[in-house]
Amino acid sequence: MTTAMKKLTILLCLYVCVFAASAQKMTIDNVRAMQLRNNDAIKEGSDVKGYYFFYVSDKIDKRTNEYTLRIVDNNLRVLKDIKFQDSKDVQILESSFNGTDLIFLFYNEKEKTFEYQVYGADGQKKPFSYRRDLSKKEVKYLEQSYLMNDDDQSYKGLYAIDGKGFISNMPSREDKDYTFQIDFFSTEKRKQWTYIPTEGAKRFMGDYLGCANGVVYLEVLKFGSVTDQKPDSYIVGLDFETGKQLFENKTDGKYRFYPASLSQTNTGQSFLYGEYFDATANIFKDKSLGFAFWSIDAKGKVINEKYVGWATDMSKYLNVSSKGKIEDFGYMYVHNMVQTADGSIYAIGEGYQKVVSGWGVASKILNRGGGGTSVMKIKVTDLIMIKFDKDFNVKDAKIYEKNSNSIEMPSGAEFVSAAYLGKMVKYSPIVGGFDYAYTQTNKDASSFTICYSDYVKGKDYKGGTFNSISYNDGKVTTDKIPTKSDATLSLVLPGKQGQVLIMEYYRKDKRAEFHFEKLN
Repeated sequence: MTTAMKKLTILLCLYVCVFAASAQKMTIDNVRAMQLRNNDAIKEGSDVKGYYFFYVSDKIDKRTNEYTLRIVDNNLRVLKDIKFQDSKDVQILESSFNGTDLIFLFYNEKEKTFEYQVYGADGQKKPFSYRRDLSKKEVKYLEQSYLMNDDDQSYKGLYAIDGKGFISNMPSREDKDYTFQIDFFSTEKRKQWTYIPTEGAKRFMGDYLGCANGVVYLEVLKFGSVTDQKPDSYIVGLDFETGKQLFENKTDGKYRFYPASLSQTNTGQSFLYGEYFDATANIFKDKSLGFAFWSIDAKGKVINEKYVGWATDMSKYLNVSSKGKIEDFGYMYVHNMVQTADGSIYAIGEGYQKVVSGWGVASKILNRGGGGTSVMKIKVTDLIMIKFDKDFNVKDAKIYEKNSNSIEMPSGAEFVSAAYLGKMVKYSPIVGGFDYAYTQTNKDASSFTICYSDYVKGKDYKGGTFNSISYNDGKVTTDKIPTKSDATLSLVLPGKQGQVLIMEYYRKDKRAEFHFEKLN
């Protein structure tokens, strides 16, 4: 345990000794502006140690705001209030916690700069920060992607590396190439490295998959042109210490594999998972064949491959078409993978369907074929949990019904594949609309809780709910908490095992309220 985390742990223990450890409430007044993405839990592994909240606390003059960063323990008792003044053109785009330190990404709209500021878990600002000056081309490109975020939609680009630092993945422009930039920011000392692919293609898309055994794993799509719809897919490994490229291996073989994330088994073996396609498929139009799981080592060598087909494997437990569509559920987007103490692996996913958009059709008619809205929209449906054994053989599957919601899509979405649409719904700052929130696992992996939002239309209650599916030593239970209120914004964050923190912001009253709710 690091010195900073020890300090936080000692402070938390002192509070527990002095006060009863019952659930607490907290109110913050004079909150002039607050965004959902600037509030989160401080976690060590899966344990919640506290929370941080960042907001505009005062307006100094026409050009300057006062900002407050509040750090509290896991019973909402204040550990530190950090106040500072900065330009009103400054906004926090993202924040993350790596078990020892917090990082905040500040964007100065006037100066066109990114600044990454690091704070210890005790609330003390580290004596270094990282700055990136943006070119005009980069700003224009970012305004069409990352910088289009609002209060409810957050493009995820900052990833924590436990106790070491943070990885940033950001869209970028290099001359005529559309690319992306990977940065590592150390929290142990002043250290930074950058990786930008700019050779062999006109356009690049890069996903950060994870970090294990000293290797940063990326999936990189290389397009021969901006209109290319059959990009080559690669697994790229970067040295964690230097950012030097260690390997670049194609994922094409018997099938075309497009990994979505990296995870690890209980034995420490790293594996990639995502959808796979026919070897000649166009991923923007063609159907996927199912899910693939690749065990991979630190040199990029694939140790084992497992393919779970829609028609051959999933159809034994669900009514699945050969296109990967489940009856009444739609297509499946996998949010997370969890392995329990007995070796079983659970995939947590969510359904989505293509449906006709009345607004999009009207827009096309009124604009004589033009307009920025697609003639189809996405209907987000139910939650699903699939059980695999340790070798990724399907053992069970269950769908958990919830209220559906519709999402309008940008023009052209009707021409892309279902798999790519799932990524658009998950990651696009324009679209973003899945109901899944997070999964929390206990230390010995004997239990985990899946949390998601829903909307109920009943006789006794009509409004939002926060729902949970809890697994405990083989037994599964469900619960839901009503969240309807007059708040302008609301957010549910993980708490200690078996509870959640509900945050409500009332813009008119300039007030934020926080309280815990228990889960079954």
